Amino acid sequence: MLLKVKNWLMKQSNTLFSWKTEDSNSIPTSEPSPHELPANIKQQIDEKIKNLDNNPTEEQGIIDTLNNTFHRWLNNPETEENSVVILSSPVTSVSSLIVDTIKKWSLQKQIVIKVLPLDARPPDMKSIIPIVEDFLEEQGHNVETQQNISEVFVIPSLDFCFLRSVEGLNAIEYLQSLFCQHSQQRFWIIGANQVSWQYLDLVSNISAFCGETFILPEVSPDKLQEWLNPIIESFDIGLDKFKIEQQILEETGESDQNDWGKYFEHLADISEGGSLVTAQVFLNSIYQEKEEDEDGETKQQLLTNYPELSELPFIDFPEQYILYSLLLHGSLNLSDLAESLGDEKGEVTGKVQILRRQGLIKQHNQMLTINPFHYPKLKQKLSSNNFIMSGE
Repeated sequence: MLLKVKNWLMKQSNTLFSWKTEDSNSIPTSEPSPHELPANIKQQIDEKIKNLDNNPTEEQGIIDTLNNTFHRWLNNPETEENSVVILSSPVTSVSSLIVDTIKKWSLQKQIVIKVLPLDARPPDMKSIIPIVEDFLEEQGHNVETQQNISEVFVIPSLDFCFLRSVEGLNAIEYLQSLFCQHSQQRFWIIGANQVSWQYLDLVSNISAFCGETFILPEVSPDKLQEWLNPIIESFDIGLDKFKIEQQILEETGESDQNDWGKYFEHLADISEGGSLVTAQVFLNSIYQEKEEDEDGETKQQLLTNYPELSELPFIDFPEQYILYSLLLHGSLNLSDLAESLGDEKGEVTGKVQILRRQGLIKQHNQMLTINPFHYPKLKQKLSSNNFIMSGE
C-alpha cells in the first residue's frame, strides 16, 4: 500500500497544491484602528485569553459524542465501529482540548483511558512506530488472552503522526492497521484537524479504517459572550457605542438593539463560531482611547470597535504553499516545513520571515502556526485557488 501512496503523491502533487491565476498587482489595504492598542496591554489580554478554560460548548459536544459512540461499541463490540474521530479547524489546539475533555469524561464514567505519548511531532518521523509499540507493550494487558478487558486509547492529534513527504506517511499506515486489531477490546479516540483529515483520506483512505467523525460545533453568540466576559470585566473593556450603533443601524435598519448582543452576533458570524478565531478577532477589535478631563488629567479607556476581518495582503504562490502546509500539519518547525514542501531550508526561511512580518504566521518556541485572526479569509483564498481544504 505504501508504494501506491508514493506513486499517488508523485502523480497528484499538482492537484494537491494547484492554483488559479490572480492579479498580482492587487494589494489590499485595511483601515487602521483609531488608536493602536499598546503592545503590553495586547499581550496581557492575549495571555488571559490563552488561560481561559476550554469553551464549554466544544467540551460538551465532545462528551456527548463520546457517550454515544463509546457506549454503542461497548454494548455491541462485534458490530459497532471501535473508534471516533474528533475534527477541529486547523488553528484550534485540538490536542489539549481533547485531552482535557477526555479526562473529565473518564472521571464521570469511571473509565481508564490511555493517551498515546504523542503530544508533539517527533524530530524523527521513523520513531513514531517504536514509540507506539513500546507504549502498547507497557500497558501490561494482553488482549489476546484477556478477552473481557476493554481498553480506551487516545491519539490527541493525528497531525503529529505524519509529514507531507513520502516517508512521513509510514506511521499513518501503521496506525490504520492498529485500528483494525482487537476491535472488540480496543476503542480509539482520535483527534485531527479538518484539513489534515481531508488530505489523509485522499492519500491513504483513512476514513475506511475509522468510525464516526465529529466536527467541533460552532459556538453561539451568547455562549461566546459568556466565555469572554471574564476578559471584558478584568480589563474593563467598553463598547464604542456610537460606532457600533451606527453599524447596527446600517446593517439592520434598527436602532433599538442590545449592543453587546449584536457585537457578539457579528463576531460569531465572521469567525464562523470557532472559539480561538473569535478570541483573536475580539482582541483585534480592542483599542485604547485617551481623553483629558476638566482637571487636565488623562483618562485611558479600552473600547471595542465593530469586529471586522482584515483583508489579506497579496500572497504569492510559493507563500501560499507555505501557509497551506501549516494548515495541513497544524504546526511545524522550519526544518519540517521545508521537508513538507520539498524545498531547501534556506529558501523557505526568507519567505517565512515575510509572512511573519505580514502577521499571517506566528512563531513560538521554534514552532510556526497560522495566525487564527486571518484563518477565515485565508481559508477562502486557498479554497478559491484549488488547495484541498476541509469538506471539499
